[in-house]
Formats: sequence, C-alpha cells, structure tokens
Amino acid sequence: MIVGVIGSGAIGPDLAYGFLSAIGRQPGSKVYLVDIKQEALDAGVARIMGYAKKGVSRGKLSPKVAAAIEAALTPTLELKDLADCDYVLEAASEDLKVKQAILKNLEEVVRPDCLVGFATSGLPRKQIASSAKHPERCFVNHPFFPAWRSLPIEVVLSGDEALGARRMDTLRTRGKVPLITADVECFAADDIFCNYISEAARIVEEGLATPAQVDRIVNDAVGGGGPFNVMDATKGNLLTVKCQKLMQGAETGTAWFAPPPILETKGDAAWHDRKNPGDPSHDEKLKQTVLDRILPVLIGRTYFVVENDICDAMELDWMTRMALGFRKGMLEVAEEMGAEKVKAMCASFASKHEGFPVPKRITEGNLVSYRRYVSVEREGDVGIVRVWRPEVKNALSAATIAEIDGAFDELLADDAVKGIVFTSYDGALAGADINELAALPSPEECRAICMTTHPVMRKIEKAGKPVVAAVNGPVLGGGAEFSMACHARVVGKQAMVGQPEVNLGIIPGYGGTQRLPRLIGLERANQVLRGAQPFSAADACAWGWAHGEPVDDVMTSAKQLIADHLAGKTKLAPVNPEPMDLSAGLGAVNIGHRSLTIDGILRDVILKGLASDLDAGLAIEAEGFGRCKATVDMDIGMKNFMQNGPRVPAMFMHE
Repeated sequence: MIVGVIGSGAIGPDLAYGFLSAIGRQPGSKVYLVDIKQEALDAGVARIMGYAKKGVSRGKLSPKVAAAIEAALTPTLELKDLADCDYVLEAASEDLKVKQAILKNLEEVVRPDCLVGFATSGLPRKQIASSAKHPERCFVNHPFFPAWRSLPIEVVLSGDEALGARRMDTLRTRGKVPLITADVECFAADDIFCNYISEAARIVEEGLATPAQVDRIVNDAVGGGGPFNVMDATKGNLLTVKCQKLMQGAETGTAWFAPPPILETKGDAAWHDRKNPGDPSHDEKLKQTVLDRILPVLIGRTYFVVENDICDAMELDWMTRMALGFRKGMLEVAEEMGAEKVKAMCASFASKHEGFPVPKRITEGNLVSYRRYVSVEREGDVGIVRVWRPEVKNALSAATIAEIDGAFDELLADDAVKGIVFTSYDGALAGADINELAALPSPEECRAICMTTHPVMRKIEKAGKPVVAAVNGPVLGGGAEFSMACHARVVGKQAMVGQPEVNLGIIPGYGGTQRLPRLIGLERANQVLRGAQPFSAADACAWGWAHGEPVDDVMTSAKQLIADHLAGKTKLAPVNPEPMDLSAGLGAVNIGHRSLTIDGILRDVILKGLASDLDAGLAIEAEGFGRCKATVDMDIGMKNFMQNGPRVPAMFMHE
C-alpha cells in the first residue's frame, strides 16, 4: 500500500507514523509525508523517528522494524509525488477553504481510484467535497489524541458502498477501530467533548472554580483526567472555539453553543502552571455546583447524538470511554443515575442556561436500551452475534457472556432467522477476562463462574438452528471454548488457536478440556492443553477443529456454510457428547516451566471428564477449575500475567 499524508504540523506526523507502523514492513509499501515548508517537514520526520526510537528503547519495536519504518517514509515538498498513492489523507488545516484548495490540486495528481480522506474535528464532509470531481471517493475521518495510538476513529462515508468498504479496510489495516457517524457538524465525539470543554471554561470564566478544582472534581466523578489537563495536552482551546462556532451555526444550533471568550483569550497557553500547580481542594458544595454544570452537558449531548442517529449507541458508549478517556461510557453513566434524576438534572440546567437543548428521550424519561459488549445483526435469514470489545481482543468478561446469552435468546426466538454466525469485531476472540478471574475469592466462586457459563454454551450447542463461529487472529482460551460450542468453525488465514490457561496457573473452565479432545482427538488435545501449544489455521482445519480450509473472508464463508447446511449439502452438528475411549491413556507432554500441581489437576479432569458424557465432564471440569484456586501457583500465574504480560514465564512453586 502507498499512502500520502498531507501536513507535517500538529497531527500529520502522528497519522503518518500510524500508517508506517502498520504497513512499513510490507514489500513495496511507502508513506509520503507532505508539507509546503521544509522546517515543518524536518520537524515531522524527527517526531516520527523519535517515536520509532522510543519504541525500540522500550522493547516495543525491534531495530529491524524501526529500520523498515524509516525506509518506508518519504518526506516531500511536492504534491505531485503522490501520483502513485492508493490513499491520501489531508491533515494540514481545519480551514474549509484550505481543505478545498488542497483537494482541487490533489485531484489533478492522484489516480481516479485513489481514496482521499480529510482529518477534521468538525467540518462536515458535504462541505469539504462540495466541489470535488469525484466526491464518491472523498471521506472524512476524525482521529483522537494521540492519533497514532488511539484506537477509535470517526468516519463519514461517501455513500459509495464499494469505496466505503475499501476506506474501512484501510483504517483497520492501520489497527484502528472505525466508527461510522452521520455527516453533521462535529460528528459524535466532538459534539460531546467540545461542549463539555466549553462548559468547564465557562465555570472558570465565571469565577466559580479554578482549573485545578474543576479537573479534580470532574476526574474524581467520571475520569478523563479533567477538561483542562486535556486541553493542555492537546493545545485544543482554539480548535474547540472552531467546533463551537460550527455547532452554533448548524441547523440544530442555538446561542448556547457560542464559545466562551476565555478559550480565545487563552489561545495556546496552558491552563496549569506545572511549576506552581493550583490547589485542587474543594468542599462538597463546590463539587456539586461543578457537577450540576458538567454532567447535564455530557449526558445531554450524548443523548442528542443517539437521538439523531449520528452514531450507534453501543459504539458511542465505547467511544466516550476509549476516545474521551472516561471510566464509563456516558450512556452507562446515565443508566446508573436513572431516568428521573437525568431528567431533573438536565431540566434544571436548561432552566438556567437559555438555548441548551434537552433531548426528547430525556424529557420523556426514555433512556436508551443497548448492549455494551455484543451486537446483534441480521443479514437476510442469518443472525450475527458479534462480540465487541476491540481494546482487549474481545475478551469474554462475565457481562459479555451474559450479553451473548441474551443475544442468542433473541435470535433463537426469531422465526425469520434460520442460522447464526458467532464472531467478533475483528474475528479475534481472546479468553476470559483475567482481571475478573484473578479477583475470584474462593474455589467455590471459581467453580460457580464455570457453572454459570456452561449453560450458555450448551444453549448454543443444543440450538435448533445451525451456529457457525467465524474467527480470525488469536482465538484463545475462552474464545476458543465458545467457538467449540458452535456447530462448526470457519477460520481466517491469520487464525491462531490455543488453550494457554496453564501458563496462568489454571485449567480451561469453559469446556476446553472436554470439547477439544472430542474435536481433534485425545493425543493432539493432550499436547495443546497441557503444553499450552497453539496451532495454526491450517492445523485447525486439518485436525478437524475448523471446517474446510483457511479463508480470506470468514463471514462470507460462515454464511455460505449455513446456507449449505440448510440446503442439505452438508451437515453441521455439535461435538459428540458421548464418553471417549481412553484406553490409550495420556501420553507424555513436556510442560516446561509450567506448574506440576496444575498439570496434575488438568490430567485428572481430562481423564475423569472424558470417561463421562459431556454434561458430567463439564461439571468435573468446573470442580477442577475451583481446585486451582486452592493452589499457590494460580496466584503466582495470575499476578505474573497481569504484571508482566503473556510473554514472561511465571516462576511456579508447584504448590
């Protein structure tokens, strides 16, 4: 892929580094960084190489990768050098006329099939592309700070389905999570964020509280670091002013959206003096005064976005956590407050601040009902259950599993749905949420979490409709176990499957000890389970874990497999629940550094469980998982994983 980034100022180098990190090692890939000033270009290159150098020093990048990044970067002062680009991203200015002028010149240079993106915090796509020769290839995206590392990115599509799919794939190639928003002023996140910043600035402007006090009060309440800390980090005061003016001039704008003068007065100057930080201490009265101003704005604007279909509710709630840094999504905050309290709070704020719009859903006490971690979709007669926790490789927390359960209930009860695909945001399915497992206080609680999850998986297994897992990337632990509860599995070429639980001082607890041997045979399963040996997509297919061959498009293949089953061309079925023949016994496995104590529990569970039917085997597995909690090695394994990650072996005591 050949990419061009126009603008080497505030955000361009970060965006270029994001592309370099994602595609720099691919043969023939190149990233152009363009600016009209040599000094800006030099500064941008220095910043990019500084990121790479820091990555090497921290062990995040190898010297070889850093060298590939440097080799793929081509700084230039000439727009004509972008002639061979597949994608060009403009990040030079927030001025509409400047963007339109760049687009006009760019269209004289690039190929007709080159996609063109515009990085902006608030300018609608329809304005930027109004005079474009090929508006269908023009897209808007809004990245978040820090642009090279932050996962979410808002996208306004052009309406061309094929080009939109290419655009989304380009962003996913960068490791981003693209979120589609409507083509309105400031899109979704900046509507919420800029109004929140502006209200905080008004509080300071009115002399009610200092920046230090506001930051402490807000951060204690909802997280995010506080509005003024964020402004100092991003130098975003003047950009906020531009966004406020855009929203004020929009069809839904009122005088309330006018930016407070203090933002322009402050300019790029910092709110906090790091050498003489202000006193953040405050009393309960001031705390309530500040929150009575901040929370209605955050929740009111969040509900405006949802009510006007600017962004999907689940994605918006995730974005307010991941992009804006709040501990909980704003829809979740509103849900916890309750409809009556939210209504009263917003009504009170509106009565004191003329022009503040209170969304209809709030005035009617009709809070949004949404899933936080799982989406349910329908494509023709196929239902799709998609785990959506991209920041943790779609790890299966208890709340996520409960939503999976509800999603299957919904689709199984829908007569129009003939088959179900179980998948995730990107095909990856990490294991259970390790923080939750580590916090379980007793063997009884460990056993209970297994016994709570097993019925969900048995429901999938016993479903009267074909269920196919569509997975790619890492499919580990609980993610692999949920996949094995489906009637078939389709794997992408990047899939890697494994049961690495013994590395953490535990055994599988969601059926891995019982379903894996029934799928791939006892001998192979023995190596995988006890030696924590992952296997490739090719092996998954060859061994019977997955259907057919590894594919490029797991969703299309999964839906086709369901269609073939419904047409009688193939037969999909869950694992055989009958006891297995164990006459060969368990062969020797080199367990390496892993716990002898945990291995003993695992061997016992495998042999006793597989000698029984599946339901009895699952109960034996749950009891074995509980036994792990009584060992020293589970504590060691869990702490090691949380402190050092999966690549550092735990120093087990075998106790």
